[in-house]
Amino acid sequence: MSQIITDFVSAYLREYDHYQSAAGLCSQRCEKLLATQGIRAIVSHRAKKPTKLNLKLQQRDKDKKYKSADQIRADIPDLAGVRIALYFPGDRGKVESILQENFDIILTKNFPEKKKQKKDAKRFDGYHADHYRVQMRETSLDDAEKAYGVTQVEIQVGSVLMHSWAEVEHDLIYKPESGTPSEDEHAILDELNGLVIAGEIALERLQKAVERRLSVGGAAPFDNHYELAAYLHKWMRAHQVELPIGRVDILWELLKRADLNRQDRLEPLLPPEHEALMSQSALSDQIIDAIPGGDPTLYLALQSNLIVPDAYVTKSPQAEARAGSTTEFLAGWILLERTFKNIDPSDGPRSNPVKKADMINMSPASKDTISWVRRLRNNLVHGIEIPPSKTLKDATAALESVFNELSNSTDPNVRKALEDARNESKP
Repeated sequence: MSQIITDFVSAYLREYDHYQSAAGLCSQRCEKLLATQGIRAIVSHRAKKPTKLNLKLQQRDKDKKYKSADQIRADIPDLAGVRIALYFPGDRGKVESILQENFDIILTKNFPEKKKQKKDAKRFDGYHADHYRVQMRETSLDDAEKAYGVTQVEIQVGSVLMHSWAEVEHDLIYKPESGTPSEDEHAILDELNGLVIAGEIALERLQKAVERRLSVGGAAPFDNHYELAAYLHKWMRAHQVELPIGRVDILWELLKRADLNRQDRLEPLLPPEHEALMSQSALSDQIIDAIPGGDPTLYLALQSNLIVPDAYVTKSPQAEARAGSTTEFLAGWILLERTFKNIDPSDGPRSNPVKKADMINMSPASKDTISWVRRLRNNLVHGIEIPPSKTLKDATAALESVFNELSNSTDPNVRKALEDARNESKP
């Protein structure tokens, strides 16, 4: 055995827990992002087993002739791996957009690879999936998680059917301890691949049938946030609007509480196409802002508790700290929203806090702070990029300077609006 391989596997044994933790953290982020944005999937993770890594490197070394550990690391991208098994293969494009918004993508591979020519008697083209080599963004990691930011994770995205077939094929074809598969076994795997591809076509038809049913639902309520997400995605396609969909779970809960959870009552809240495209907010955010009489304090109750995967039931100390920072930050933002609403109660639901600050002649520093905090709030509430607790604490502190300026305003109406908002925020 090559000494380079031996040394690499020995080093990997010492780093195994690190890769397992990185894969777990990445998996949790993927699971939460998909669940809250209405995409049905089974998310799993693993670090590559050292014994399997050793065997794979010995096999590949016959052709690769590894010269260094860096060459091995570049050749084996899935030391830490996450698998996203989609219920509907048509969601692969949506997942790609979510990953682009929330991770740094180093490399993308789409299967089947078009450049490769078939060299066997297979009738079907095999594995259909997208692989992303990613890194978690440092801005989304707490101090205790920073070490995982430089670790590359491979995220595999395919349908539940395709992932199942790939597991069977991999274990039979690429495991030499099970013997060389016969011609008949290859033919059966090819036949199964055809059935899986046909099954994916049926799943795509099923997804479209669900969307058609929801688009003519009228007074029928959306049974869950997945149905609401399907309706909103179809609306965006029909109106040629490309936006992040945002936290559909929160939107669904708010629509239920406001007795608006049905198509005929949701439609008036949808933004005009040109406004939707001009806005920097996710579609769910724009709809939430348009809910008449909406109570912004519901964010505090909903943001960190809705549609949270089982992996989040036992929270880490970092997660607990972030939850506390989130509550304080959102409380500050809600106070600012209420203050501006009190200044001009007749203002529409799609009002922009930055424009409100400009209207009452706030300082450039305060307007910059409000603009920054607004982006953080949108990212936090709609899961675009979860800010670390330190960033949330800094934003909460920055809001205090805004409130100081409001409380010292020469306009008595502004001072009264802030005082009334503070009274409204008291339990």
